Amino acid sequence: MEDFAIKETTPNIPALNGSMLPGTAFDMVEQMDFLFVKVFNARGFIAFDGPDIANPQVVVNPYVVVKVGRYMVATKYLKPSLDCAETFAFKEEQINSDEEVEILLKDGAAITIGKVSLLISDAIRRDSVGTSFAPCWYALKDRNGRNTNMEVNLTYWMGTQADAEFASSWHSDSAVDTCCIPFTRSKQYHSPNLCYLRVSVNEAVLRGNNGNGAKIYVKATLGDVAKKTKVSNNVNPKWDEIILFVVAEPFHGSLVLTVKVQPNGERSVIIGRCIVPMENVQKREDNAPVVSDWYNLVGPEGMVGKLHMGISLEGGYHVFDEPIHYSSDFRPTANSRIPTIGVLHLGILNAAGLRVMKLMENRTDAYCVAKYGSRWVRTRTILDSVAPQWNEQFSWPVYELCTVLCIAVFDNCHLHGGPEAPHQQIGKIRIRLSTLEVNRVYTFSYPLAVTRYSKVKKMGEMQLAVRLSSSTSLINRLRTYSQPLLPKMQCSSTLSEFKLDKLRTEAASLIVLSLTRDEPPLRKDVISYMLDVGVETWSLEKVIANYDRVRMVVISFLDWFENIRNWKLTMIFVYASLLLAIPFPNMLLPIIFLRPRLPPDMHITLTGIVINSRDDQLRVIRRMQTALGELATLGEKVESLLSWRDGLGTSVFFVVFVFLCVAAFCITYAIGCRWFMVFLMVLLVVRRPIHRIISISYLKNFLDRMPTRTDSMF
Repeated sequence: MEDFAIKETTPNIPALNGSMLPGTAFDMVEQMDFLFVKVFNARGFIAFDGPDIANPQVVVNPYVVVKVGRYMVATKYLKPSLDCAETFAFKEEQINSDEEVEILLKDGAAITIGKVSLLISDAIRRDSVGTSFAPCWYALKDRNGRNTNMEVNLTYWMGTQADAEFASSWHSDSAVDTCCIPFTRSKQYHSPNLCYLRVSVNEAVLRGNNGNGAKIYVKATLGDVAKKTKVSNNVNPKWDEIILFVVAEPFHGSLVLTVKVQPNGERSVIIGRCIVPMENVQKREDNAPVVSDWYNLVGPEGMVGKLHMGISLEGGYHVFDEPIHYSSDFRPTANSRIPTIGVLHLGILNAAGLRVMKLMENRTDAYCVAKYGSRWVRTRTILDSVAPQWNEQFSWPVYELCTVLCIAVFDNCHLHGGPEAPHQQIGKIRIRLSTLEVNRVYTFSYPLAVTRYSKVKKMGEMQLAVRLSSSTSLINRLRTYSQPLLPKMQCSSTLSEFKLDKLRTEAASLIVLSLTRDEPPLRKDVISYMLDVGVETWSLEKVIANYDRVRMVVISFLDWFENIRNWKLTMIFVYASLLLAIPFPNMLLPIIFLRPRLPPDMHITLTGIVINSRDDQLRVIRRMQTALGELATLGEKVESLLSWRDGLGTSVFFVVFVFLCVAAFCITYAIGCRWFMVFLMVLLVVRRPIHRIISISYLKNFLDRMPTRTDSMF
């Protein structure tokens, strides 16, 4: 049976051994040495891009070729008046230090007209990233070894992946044609700032409408998305319905509202329409009332009536583009006043044992994509390797601990399958930030798995280094557990689960539209996989997985209760720890030996395989699947209070639990009535709602931040 366990590793990274890459903060990756060659220009000849001319000083379409060992790479055509600077990075492991760097000047016919050789051993090591070496002019010799008047301007040095030139350079482990180089480089992307557009369609006053059984409704169109209200049969129709759209900044375009009438058994006929420019829409960040207004409806023969509506951009909501239990951000759209509580550092080290993805070519071209918040990062593509080494480090500001970092590995099919070829999925990893200790470096090897033909298939392993640095005090981190997870406006005006799923699909479409316009684009299939588009689709395996989650929670509580009844040694230790925690909280609250050192493993039995359904009857089963998953999630959150996955949350729970136990004992002993606490609990449950909101919200906010086993599903 394949091993899907998470393994702790000890990579040679500065964060563990106390060293650091020179002049940088790259302490979460292993150092990789490269030979950098930067070519600027050449002189001593006349560059010409037309037909050949019988003049020895004229060179048609000149370019420079850099040759190191078995690698040979060419620059673009040189321009006489411009510096066409290009940088090439050769991995030190792939070259010999005793070799030479050959610089060849060629013409458009690939004929060498001059060359110079440089010793690799003479390359100066660049220790400080902020400094740069001035380029030098090197004289070229012809094919017979005679000196010429031609010179090439370049510089070369030894450096690491922390070098400023590394990101934009050509890499020897990603050696492809010049036209494909942008598709193999590391790049950062940013999701557009999304916002909900709220359209409150109230009523309409129409001219000449006698209401002879006609069905009147409003169709709202924004871009390619169209939605409509329910049908009204009144003379002056009234709907009182809210339509929500997802829009992206900048807010351009117009909202088109069309009032239509559908006679019995006939096609819909347009009564009139109104156009509202997005620049004129009200923006609000709180529960301030929306300004309603009457809009003119214009038909083929002029104005036909008025439409009463309230339109606003809801800046107080958070627009979900991921499932809520995998979300990496909960901030509202207007989030300028929210301070950071820390920084997340991620080191993508390497992968091992990857499967061959291109069976015809017998190769794998792997790269990684990581997402947290609105920022996406993509590593460079390592060509033809089942054990790629990336060693790239990224960081994100953290605003909420109850968030999830997502990392996925893909096979780059653009290089051999063309721009339309889908990038194959190799695996995905999720890391919940609330399960990480502050300032501790986690180095683990995670399994990569995908579902193939109703089975889980291990595709390899990936080694990561993760650290959460805190920029706030412990008191502020504890205070977040009492605050709502969602924005205040979203808590007071909640959206239904069905409506959230529809809006999340719209948000994902806008992100796809934005990121696929970048150069190079982030592919649609990659974005959909990262955002779990279609994860709520019904599948029998997912129902079974949620049932297993409920069963595991029930069995866990039954085992815990049985250990209490049998007075097992472990329970005696727990009782003793709780008693000692009262006089010595600083000693026992961290509970270093009780907290698991390993993150939760991938549970293969909790894997849901999506089956696209065409039967409308499965919508009812899908709701049952969602309800079963919510029940399992609630039970796992209660169970996680004692599991130490979230160390800070469990510590708070134990402190409050011990305090309440001691307080209950003292009150019962002082009053002398054992039923007093039962009466007090009943009184607490049935108290007036005005006194109930505050305490219940604290408990709900606390439970919302507890981790669950949804992180182990893929």
